[in-house]
Amino acid sequence: MRLDIRHWEMLKAINESGTLRQAAYVLGITQSALSHRLAEAERRLGGLLFEREGRKLKETSAGRAMTQTANQIIPALQRAEFDFQQMADNKMTVVRFGVAAYSCYHWLPSFLNIMTKKEPGIKLELVASATQNPLQNLQDGTVDVVLAPGHLAVPGIDYIPVFQDELVLVTHLNHKLAAKSFIEATDLENQDYLTYSKSAQPGFEYERFIRPSGVVPHLVTVVEVTDAIIELIAAGFGVSILSRWAVHSAIKNESVAVIQVGKDGLDLGWSALVRESEPPQSAARTLSNQLAEWF
Repeated sequence: MRLDIRHWEMLKAINESGTLRQAAYVLGITQSALSHRLAEAERRLGGLLFEREGRKLKETSAGRAMTQTANQIIPALQRAEFDFQQMADNKMTVVRFGVAAYSCYHWLPSFLNIMTKKEPGIKLELVASATQNPLQNLQDGTVDVVLAPGHLAVPGIDYIPVFQDELVLVTHLNHKLAAKSFIEATDLENQDYLTYSKSAQPGFEYERFIRPSGVVPHLVTVVEVTDAIIELIAAGFGVSILSRWAVHSAIKNESVAVIQVGKDGLDLGWSALVRESEPPQSAARTLSNQLAEWF
């Protein structure tokens, strides 16, 4: 390797700060020392990492790839040190956990009570960012286990079945569709439809229910937080097709109504995702098996 860890830390700091002055402050060194460090890195690599635009530094095309790598490896190293300290001090293994697609945690306290009794050596750390980019976060080590709906065949990822669910239409309690035993795709034609994703997810309602019918909802609005979608629906601002399990709390509180999608319904399986490289007895696989058993 041509660069030392201090150079990678520098790349991350400059990328996040935008100026040498601010990056030097973040790193706890003088601006002059950081300038020398940057010049040294560029000399070792044989090319420019940044170009000046006034007081700001702009990455070169080659430098951009380096800073992207720095933004991945520095947090990974920091997490490794943190995990080591946790395990050395408390004999605990930290497992970073996230829920894909839906931000729902109504079940988490009950599950943690069971985990604490059955696996006292495992500490769960919740990673909220896994909701939006679960596979990427899993592959780069940001998260160790992801509870995810649907199924995607992705190399390097193992899927451990956890429980069966269904996709349901979620509406306001007094919505005209709330009285139906099930909906057809044509029922969505005049509806303001809320979705949490900008792109169609394989195995979900658009691919299996909406697109085959050729129906287009009146208005489609992207709201990336599930809880916000539920609040908007409860206030009468549209409808959505979501996981029944994900909206469990809202159903229990009678703040929304749910209706079966299609005459035969739309099933949805949930799985625990782990890296294929995880050993059979690893804490990540232990947690995944406990999830399957608990659910």
